[in-house]
Amino acid sequence: MNTQIFHHILIPVDFSPTCESAIEEGAFIAKSFGADIVLLHAIEGMHSYPQNWFTGCEPSTINGIIRKKVSAKLNTYAKKIRLKYEISVENLTHVGKPTEVISETVAERDIDLIVMGTHGARGFEEFFLGSNANKIVNLAPCPVITIRQGFHENGIKSIVLPIDDSLHSRQKVNDVIPIAEKCNAVVHLLGLIQSNNPVELAKLNIKLDTVEELANKAGLKCVRKVVNGHNIAMEAMKYAEEVKAQMLAIMTDHESNMTGMFMGVFAQQIVNHSKVPVLSIRPIKGNYAYPT
Repeated sequence: MNTQIFHHILIPVDFSPTCESAIEEGAFIAKSFGADIVLLHAIEGMHSYPQNWFTGCEPSTINGIIRKKVSAKLNTYAKKIRLKYEISVENLTHVGKPTEVISETVAERDIDLIVMGTHGARGFEEFFLGSNANKIVNLAPCPVITIRQGFHENGIKSIVLPIDDSLHSRQKVNDVIPIAEKCNAVVHLLGLIQSNNPVELAKLNIKLDTVEELANKAGLKCVRKVVNGHNIAMEAMKYAEEVKAQMLAIMTDHESNMTGMFMGVFAQQIVNHSKVPVLSIRPIKGNYAYPT
């Protein structure tokens, strides 16, 4: 099997409660894979920080104050992570818009996983809401885990793996199986179909058989269910909540050549509204085979 091993995990930090959840999740995964962490903060300007930071200061000292305060906050996070998880943590600060800073850091640091909150302080909140939700999720060359505000569980005990009628859908298996192995998680194999056609259902079940066999070979517990529904995104999120999953895996490009499942608005709907952390994977064009 082509296992996806994470070596360098990037966690964008905006000092919000959601970002703290992302740090915990990223640290847990880093510990599981023996990876290191890069905590990244994008400095956009004094409007993004508490105004009491600058009370009575000279304009010429503002940039220095921001860097000093940000550095102290990042060091606090890093110290906590090192003590709790015994992993390597590096702090980075760069001036610029979060999208640009994240993209540059991913390329420069050979990042193979991004873990970040979907709703946070000003800057990242504007970055993720609405049509901008897919800018990092869709364009990042590596998988991205997004976490919504209010998620506080630590660890990954169960993963929902949706499978539909598309060729791209099966690519998720390459990433999900290794994560489930490392975390000893239950794989909830969710077959998604928008047709009552018995031939289509039979084809879907053949695909589910193959993925279930791979999970069993890896020694994983696999729970299987088929759902027929109009809004596949809603069905996937609903099921993930029902089984109390800690991860829902989707493809960023599309899930179905026939129906457009998760394409565009569906992907945004899941990333922005799933209460369960979402693992988003960009399809590799032309790579349609199951892992071996």
